[in-house]
Amino acid sequence: MKQGSRHRFYLHEAERENMPGPDTCGDFMPFYHQGIFHLYYLHKYCVYEVLTTDFVHYGEPRMAIPCGSPEDQDWHIGTGSVVEREGVFHFYYTGFNESYRDTPGKHEQVLMRAISTDLIHWEKDASFHVAPDTEHYGGLHWRDPQVFWNDQEQEYWMAVTATEKDADHNRGGCTHIMKSSDLANWRAGTAIYAPGTFATHECHDIFRMGDWWYMVFSNYTRWWETRYRMAQSPKGPWITPAVDDMFDGRGFYAAKTVSDGKNRYLVGWQAFRTGMDDLKPYQWGGSTLVHELVQRPDGTLGVKPVQALEDSYRKALPQATVARRGTWTVENGIRGREPFGFGWVEVARMTEACLVRAKLSWTPETLACGLMLHTEGERLEKWCQVRLEPSRNRVIFDRSNKFDGDQQFVEERYVPLAGEHEAEIKVITSGNIVVLYVNDTALAARAYDYEPGGLGLFVEHGEAVFTELDIME
Repeated sequence: MKQGSRHRFYLHEAERENMPGPDTCGDFMPFYHQGIFHLYYLHKYCVYEVLTTDFVHYGEPRMAIPCGSPEDQDWHIGTGSVVEREGVFHFYYTGFNESYRDTPGKHEQVLMRAISTDLIHWEKDASFHVAPDTEHYGGLHWRDPQVFWNDQEQEYWMAVTATEKDADHNRGGCTHIMKSSDLANWRAGTAIYAPGTFATHECHDIFRMGDWWYMVFSNYTRWWETRYRMAQSPKGPWITPAVDDMFDGRGFYAAKTVSDGKNRYLVGWQAFRTGMDDLKPYQWGGSTLVHELVQRPDGTLGVKPVQALEDSYRKALPQATVARRGTWTVENGIRGREPFGFGWVEVARMTEACLVRAKLSWTPETLACGLMLHTEGERLEKWCQVRLEPSRNRVIFDRSNKFDGDQQFVEERYVPLAGEHEAEIKVITSGNIVVLYVNDTALAARAYDYEPGGLGLFVEHGEAVFTELDIME
């Protein structure tokens, strides 16, 4: 496998010369086999593939399964999954054809399949064609087949995105199950999750981790989001984590997991903003973003950076503390104090792609503390901010160009900080992407209108200490 450049998938699409065009990557369908992660994804209505062994170096993208003609059911190909049985690989996917809506006996969405013996050459299986079960479900949503081995039932299950019949408006999303012992013969099961909450559950991923089963799905009912549920059995009941059921922010979508037998990774896309403009809304599709899953003692899930990616930052950037506002001292860490407002100190100059690590501690009355990124100007005319607000249990990614008239949503994540007085921060920047981790909580965002600039630390209405500060490229 040819190894591409480091961090390629953290750059926006127009910067990635090896992609098949300056468009977006769609839903990822990761599959692991013999030491290689096969990342299948949607692009121009077809399925493309790129290979990696470590989520740091990538091979060249190639088309895996082409879409059909306007007369074919799979005129547009939608999300699916790969499973292997006895040396044969089965790619289950969605065949979309919007023109079929008004054709008697035809459907917009149908479950389809392709077969391969080498993961390179795929042949579409015309015998596999599963139309919506309109007797028990609504007729529109019938897609995103995810096939997995259910070791409790000793059979294959296929999770299907469906909708309840005659459900309340935009609340009929449900997860239908089909079952098979051999992948050749499938029988209908029942819906295992129908909360009456979402319009649809897209891009299912059901897997077992220790004593728990998990269901990851995405939905667009009120905003884009990737969420998860947990259960002691794949039949349910499926529990919503009481505090936080997301992995990242509202620009991270259609994430599915893959395991190498030791670790499990969450592969999704971080959305672009329209026109690569910070002041425009996020659009569908983006660039790959991968987190490693963390299972907490209570069974809930968090995420952390992929270790190989973190390890790839090896060169330390020089640090030089220049106090800009407030009282700052350098002894057993960098300590900032500003009881009545905002104080900050510059500590380094950033590069195009860098990793920042630090441990923070703060006094109980502190309103906010964190990192300043991409700073510019003698009067701090431009900046980005990783902002921890302990009493409000949240981390925010903020930018200086969000000003008068900007009514976009706040890019924030819940982090349990109240009652705590310390946290670990890791931030990866590359091009216009910023991916931040506070303990095991992630938040990714875009910052198009910024050069690498300076790196700083800040505190508001309180006192904070920054220790073990590493700035790497």
